[in-house]
This record gives sequence, structure tokens and C-alpha cells, in this order.
Amino acid sequence: MTDVSTPSVQAFLVCDCIIEDSLTKKKSLIGLFTHLHAVTFPFQHQQLGLYFCMTDAEGTYHFEIDLVYVNTDQLVCRASLPEVVVGDRLQISDFGINIPALLFPAPGRYEFRLRIHGRVVAQKDFNVIQVSAPPTA
Repeated sequence: MTDVSTPSVQAFLVCDCIIEDSLTKKKSLIGLFTHLHAVTFPFQHQQLGLYFCMTDAEGTYHFEIDLVYVNTDQLVCRASLPEVVVGDRLQISDFGINIPALLFPAPGRYEFRLRIHGRVVAQKDFNVIQVSAPPTA
């Protein structure tokens, strides 16, 4: 591992979907949330978007994202991102990732953890809540 600075994470958000404009590279975060509702478990959510923005970074970075079921400290999934090279500490870098088909084993608190070279630098938690099925007509 090369000697790299630890970046300052300015934002770490979870949403339904992230759309990136092909010309401007601006990102639209659709459906920001702090909780999901599910009738039965395990519950499969079709897609989640994860956005993070950082500064004070310089060097080559290897990002990993963990989703942890906090109630039992169970690792639900882990994703590795391609290496990112940042040339200037004053640069603001932002990333939008859409994650397909996540399976939540039970209701409770979940947390995304952003790791750089194995070290947690940001966390974002949310709740998955069990609800009754809507009445049928």
C-alpha cells in the first residue's frame, strides 16, 4: 500500500437510485430514505443507491462497502470498487453506486460502512421495518 492521506467524507447517503447525467456528470439522488418497509422476511429490495463525497484525498484508493445487520453484527454483503486515483487534495470527488437486489434477513437496523484500505471512514445506518400486509379488496 502506498502512503495516502485519509480523506474527509463530506456526505454518505442512501437512496433508491442514483442517476448520472452523461454530459455534466451531475448526480441525481432519487428517493433518499432512513427506513424501508417490508411485509415478509427475508426481504429483497430491488435496488439501492449509495452516494459519497470526499475531499482532502491524494493518492490511490481502494474502496470497499459493507452492509451490516447491526442487530447481530452480521455482514450482509461486501462490494469492492475499482481503484480510484486522486491527484489533488483540494479536489472534491463524488461517487454514486447503484446496488442491485439486496436481501435483508430480518427487520432491524442496518448500516453501510465505507472502508478505505480496510479502515472504516464513514457509516450510514437505516431501519428495515416489518409492516402488516395491506388489506386485499
